[in-house]
Amino acid sequence: MDSRDLSDNEILDIVKPLAEHTENAWNEKNYNEFIRYFYEESPSDTFPEEDFKRQIEENYDIYGKHTIADLVAIHRNPDHVIVLWKVELEKRKEPGLLIYGFKERAGQVLIEGCAYHA
Repeated sequence: MDSRDLSDNEILDIVKPLAEHTENAWNEKNYNEFIRYFYEESPSDTFPEEDFKRQIEENYDIYGKHTIADLVAIHRNPDHVIVLWKVELEKRKEPGLLIYGFKERAGQVLIEGCAYHA
């Protein structure tokens, strides 16, 4: 993804819907939708459904639903971008940090990786 000539708003217009879809899939505990826009051709090989279910079990009752909040930063690399947002957590007053990497494959921008820190 060549982001050099794109404004922050143009980047967000491209990537935020992907992140929101993925966070909604987490909230719905829907593995297939969670990995739908992952960059890897076979995301279930590197992030199997068992890992997803384990993370849901370990974290969902503690933090509840995730909602993307304020933009923290956009970091541009030559072939991908990393976007950091605050994430509102349903069961915790303090926000967490949501980190997404996005990369282009065959003309489509996809999620290279995602993580949250609470």
